[in-house]
Amino acid sequence: MAEIKMKQPVEKKVRTVDSKSTGAVRCVVLVPNEPSITTDEPVERGGTGDAASPLMHFTASLATCQTVQIIKVAAAMRFEHGAIDVKASTTTDHVAAVEGEQKVMRLCAAEMVIDIETNEPEKKIERLKLLSEDRCPVGQLFNDAGYPPTFIWNILPL
Repeated sequence: MAEIKMKQPVEKKVRTVDSKSTGAVRCVVLVPNEPSITTDEPVERGGTGDAASPLMHFTASLATCQTVQIIKVAAAMRFEHGAIDVKASTTTDHVAAVEGEQKVMRLCAAEMVIDIETNEPEKKIERLKLLSEDRCPVGQLFNDAGYPPTFIWNILPL
């Protein structure tokens, strides 16, 4: 199989945001040269429920990062596809805190169900899966933490 030509690797890049809160759990996150992001918590967790929670934003980041990687790898492979739908879920659990008897919330699992429209051969599809899963930095956070994400790929006719 021909080698895939990817862009030159970019140097290390630092991304910085500024989260502003007026004392409540609602935050407006200022992102340089991009629209701001708002996070909040549901009313039962001390928020107003006016925006998605930080953990929902993280789950959205997982889904969208994986989508972007599929599209980029597909372009490099000259892989023809139609619609891509990524449904991501993350799981939290309560584990022992650093001090005391309290428990704290931690992420402990991730799953992505990926529907992609394509008529490409199985061998090419398997290569797309391998490369796009490897290139998603958000998904790799779970690998690095010892919780490899579960992937379910549904190949739909184009």
